[in-house]
Amino acid sequence: MVPQLLALFRPYPRARSRARVLNSQTWPAIENLEERTLLSSATLAILNGNFTGTYSGSVTVNNNGSVTKTPVTATAFTMTTNNGAVTFTSPVGNGTGTVDINRNIVGTVSAPYQSQTVPISLAGKITNVNALQTAASGSWTFSVNLGGGVTATGSGGWSASAPQALSNFNGLYDGTYQGAVTVTQNGSTTTTPITPGAFSSFINNGVILSSFPSSSGVTSPGGTIDVNGRINGSVTLVEDGVTITVTASGPASRGLGGVNGSGVWTFRANLPGGIFVTGRGTWTLESVLDLDGVYAGTASGNVTIDDNGTITNIPIPGTAVTDNSINVQIFGGDVIVFINDVSGTGKGTADDSGNINGLASFVENQVPVTIVFSGTGVPTANGYVLNGTWFIPTTNIGTGAGIASVTISGSGTWTATETDLT
Repeated sequence: MVPQLLALFRPYPRARSRARVLNSQTWPAIENLEERTLLSSATLAILNGNFTGTYSGSVTVNNNGSVTKTPVTATAFTMTTNNGAVTFTSPVGNGTGTVDINRNIVGTVSAPYQSQTVPISLAGKITNVNALQTAASGSWTFSVNLGGGVTATGSGGWSASAPQALSNFNGLYDGTYQGAVTVTQNGSTTTTPITPGAFSSFINNGVILSSFPSSSGVTSPGGTIDVNGRINGSVTLVEDGVTITVTASGPASRGLGGVNGSGVWTFRANLPGGIFVTGRGTWTLESVLDLDGVYAGTASGNVTIDDNGTITNIPIPGTAVTDNSINVQIFGGDVIVFINDVSGTGKGTADDSGNINGLASFVENQVPVTIVFSGTGVPTANGYVLNGTWFIPTTNIGTGAGIASVTISGSGTWTATETDLT
């Protein structure tokens, strides 16, 4: 029935975790990937590439007061970036490094020189990201004592670029859709708008998987995106015994602000009883952080006990708190925290931009003490890293030797790294 067809396009809660995306029914990929900052786009894949470039500069050798300066002419080298990990290959030696979500590159190349291994430090930045290429530039330096009164120093610059790669679009996305369905029956035409709804997509090396509730009846082999950012996909649904195919397509492109694009979805179908149905609309998609995982880390700071004016400061870690380890679990946006030394636990939330907020508690002198924590999560070459702050509001934990109450307060920082990487 047509009402059932319209019901399919009513909004559903979006799936947020990676598991939900991969285990749900699929929908084709993308329409309008809204422009976002690299931090909120939550992916290092946008910087992936096989770079070719050149370096130049000069090397100065001081041999017991005799100084020789030799130019380094433009020399070719290659650089590969893969989800934050960087490898360098050059005629003088090879090396590794990292590129972070803010596009900063650091690394070291080990070069043999005068029977020694000289570490050459590299630093730079991804300077441009567009639909054709990724560009980067930076500097290199080294300084070494070769012994016998001989020292050598070197410095210069480098630049490199890489064509757009298929993996540049990898990541988890939240999307919305909207449009209208038109039904023609017995010469009467009715157009019904589709209330904007939500879905999730996962892109991995050109393959797009998206999720709608299984109860929607939507099935799909998924969608595709090519190296030029062209998106194509289709889904099918059965209405009154007729299989209806919905097609979607559109371009996507990259910029320093993230990934953006546009597209439409459409379908046409003849149903029993002389009913002709058409549908058309748009959909948008934006990349989000998927912090789901298990993390281990530490907390540091200071706790203050005020016993009627007698102040005791307890540093963390310290002699009173030797175990400052914490554990964090995040699944579907829900955060659980374990504070090991005081057997404290807490809960919170992690949003699609990586912002974490919550409350934890432990018992001191039979009184519950609340810890307010917050932080952010960012991707690195070795998995996600969480960093944040915590504080204990001044809390009455009993009476002391005098009339006034004993209070506890404190503040500090915490950090945790992902441990369930495969």
